[in-house]
Amino acid sequence: MVAIRSTEFFEALSQGHYIWKCGVCNKYFLMATAHKQLYCSTVNKEYGVPCSYVAKHPEITKRKMKKQKKSDSPYYVLWNRRYSSIRQNKSLGKYSKAVSSKAKKIIDMKFERAQFDFDYAENNYEEEMNLEKIYEEAMKK
Repeated sequence: MVAIRSTEFFEALSQGHYIWKCGVCNKYFLMATAHKQLYCSTVNKEYGVPCSYVAKHPEITKRKMKKQKKSDSPYYVLWNRRYSSIRQNKSLGKYSKAVSSKAKKIIDMKFERAQFDFDYAENNYEEEMNLEKIYEEAMKK
């Protein structure tokens, strides 16, 4: 988890982020949605994978954890926002049907990769889900 300054913390709270305690590592983290995200997405030092992954695999901890909905994942929340933006831009006529279709495929691939490549999810996923970059990539193909 990244250490944040108190000013950044209060700024995040004022922007609508919520504080939650991870069910695996018992550390507090900020989440951007009102969903009940039960586990943080940072890499757990004890297991070497994110706490959300640890919770899905009881063989790691030798105990069954509470299930978390797919929609409570911060990676899914970002994917859903991008998908909605692409759909909206298509309906407004900003981009053609072909470009929008390619853009949807691109974000689907990036989301799928974030599900199993934890290093990518932690370091590059958010940056690569930039809407402008997605459209640039979709228009190249």
